[in-house]
Amino acid sequence: MSRYRGPATLITSDGAEVEVYVDLRAKQREWSGTATIGDFDSGEPHDLTLRLPDGREAQVTLGGSAIWSDVISLVGSGPPPFG
Repeated sequence: MSRYRGPATLITSDGAEVEVYVDLRAKQREWSGTATIGDFDSGEPHDLTLRLPDGREAQVTLGGSAIWSDVISLVGSGPPPFG
């Protein structure tokens, strides 16, 4: 299992960028984790691009979050951008 914890950027389809802190894990062909977002608009698109500081990118889908929480779940698509 590989893991990445650290800063990242979520990019919307219209190019808006949101700085986040992620905790991601990969098991075999699947990867997922959480993102801590200070200011999140739940009206944002749920399919986003995740960019790590070294420039690697991958598609992610936003999952649910607890009410009043700034932590949301992420589910990756394709190979993980870490590991």
